[in-house]
Amino acid sequence: MPSYSDCFVDYIEDKAGRRLGAVGRDTRPQGRPGPRRYLGGLSFGPSSTVMVQLLDICARFYLSKKSSPAFEPLAVHVDTDLSHPADQEDGPAQRLLSKYRERFPNVSFECVHLSRICAVKTLDWSALGCPHMGEPGGDRVGRLQKYFDSLPSVTSRADILRLFIRHILLDLALERSYSALLLGHSTSALAALTFAEVANGRGFAVPWQINDGPFAVCTYDARPGSAWTKEVSQAQMPVYYPLRELFKNEIKIYLDLVPALKDLMPEDNATASNVVSHKDLSVTEVMERYFDSVEGPQSGIVANVVRTTGKLDRAASGSFCLMCGMTLDKQGDSRWAGELGDDADTHDAASRTARLCYGCKRSING
Repeated sequence: MPSYSDCFVDYIEDKAGRRLGAVGRDTRPQGRPGPRRYLGGLSFGPSSTVMVQLLDICARFYLSKKSSPAFEPLAVHVDTDLSHPADQEDGPAQRLLSKYRERFPNVSFECVHLSRICAVKTLDWSALGCPHMGEPGGDRVGRLQKYFDSLPSVTSRADILRLFIRHILLDLALERSYSALLLGHSTSALAALTFAEVANGRGFAVPWQINDGPFAVCTYDARPGSAWTKEVSQAQMPVYYPLRELFKNEIKIYLDLVPALKDLMPEDNATASNVVSHKDLSVTEVMERYFDSVEGPQSGIVANVVRTTGKLDRAASGSFCLMCGMTLDKQGDSRWAGELGDDADTHDAASRTARLCYGCKRSING
């Protein structure tokens, strides 16, 4: 008779596996099924680690069925450590990634440095008022560190960092023609992201951020000798959250029941705190702590946040923020911004600001 532990492990893997099956159905090309090529973001956290475990299981299953289309998962970790050169080959991230390669032989792994953001084509540096960031060569890590130092708050730095990681993953997925981008957010993480995005001024774009489905990605090309860029193409990249129906606590229990996965988790020395007004906390961290505290006794609230967001329409305006890439709410951005939207010293600055959503204006300018 299977034990409770075995049943719970099967429950988690089956539930997440069904979501991954939905990705395959939604992204399957017409006609003869082609290979399932998925790029997944790996943060080394519990959720993304479980997602990689799921990809490894699925890859092993399809390998055993010779008549099935190829299953080609790639897990990408974005190294956000700006204290070392981008080309360092023996940093902490690379060493940890080698353990993942040993544990998941059916998944390919890659580590890219955050400084790759300077070269992506899905971001318009002119929209940030610093076109020199996208210039080839030079000390990209140093330029990026100075940029983060110039941001006005902890919340701004956390917000921009998350957007940069998303840009890098989207750029890689487009460049290499992957079928979909997979992100390992749990129900709890999606609920926290929903509230954080509303608090950061991107409420209009929440359905694009939280829900599964195709996401419009614009690519830009710099005009020689000019601080301006022009849009050269739009592409649809499906973005999915295979763990969206699993709570954070369920994922933690699953990790405890699978020792080989638990050993990959770094020691968590952070002490929980109920104080949410600490000056060093970002809005995202405040929301994460809130949903951590209510998930157990009030898990229905957490699930309802994500389910309600899933019912919202993805309103498309035809215009996109040149920083976060989300669709713009022109009238709403103008109302929310107030004086911020009217404060421009030059015509160019006003035009550039008009191409950013209110949330990105606030993250950049305070």
